Amino acid sequence: MRIETDGHPADPGDLFSTYGHFTAMQVRDGGVQGLANHLARLDAAHRELFGRPLEADRVRDLIRHALDGTADAAVRVTLRHAEHVVVSVADPRDPPAAPQRLRSVPYLRPFPHVKHLGGFAQAEWARRVALEGYDDALLTAPDGAVAESSMANIGFLEPDGAVVWPDAPQLHGTAMRLVEATTPSSSRTVRLGDVGRLAGAFLVNSIGVVAVASIDDVPLPDAGPLLAGVVDRLAAVPWDQV
Repeated sequence: MRIETDGHPADPGDLFSTYGHFTAMQVRDGGVQGLANHLARLDAAHRELFGRPLEADRVRDLIRHALDGTADAAVRVTLRHAEHVVVSVADPRDPPAAPQRLRSVPYLRPFPHVKHLGGFAQAEWARRVALEGYDDALLTAPDGAVAESSMANIGFLEPDGAVVWPDAPQLHGTAMRLVEATTPSSSRTVRLGDVGRLAGAFLVNSIGVVAVASIDDVPLPDAGPLLAGVVDRLAAVPWDQV
């Protein structure tokens, strides 16, 4: 991993604070799908947390500098201070190949509309369900309303291929926005008791799309062609050069 602060090797002191916000993206051939969504997310969170805008061109320049010609990578842009932009570059990541088994947990992220630092609880829930043999934690409200996984948005499929997004508090993810722009979508309350009656489910984040095999002890239908349509339309979204 390579980490820079404002275009210079990162000082360890820049990496310790758990206050701040970030975005994570996949770079392929120097491009990012939905780059404008990532830049808008950073600017909105910066205004909310630090009371000032974040210049998109400056962020792009710092990402290019940190990439240093690397074509394919996983990039994370983190703001722990009003002024300093930390960019980390690591090996690119692909979505899991196998459909995911989710375990519901009674937790919702605080300030869920912000992709913020300090996510101990969701990471701990993910660790605990992994010890039980599950792939990820599914965050739910006290009444069983589904929100999101520990690392991704969850979408449910209707028989006609439309996507239903849970309306419980969650992050409006950058990849979720791309799916909304390419596949008919709506939002409504989805409770744990409802999931077996839908045509399937999937997780989506900047890494990609993966089917959901089950939630708790409820197997979900194989979405098959329905999910393939979502994936194909998402794949057709252009990759914007950084």
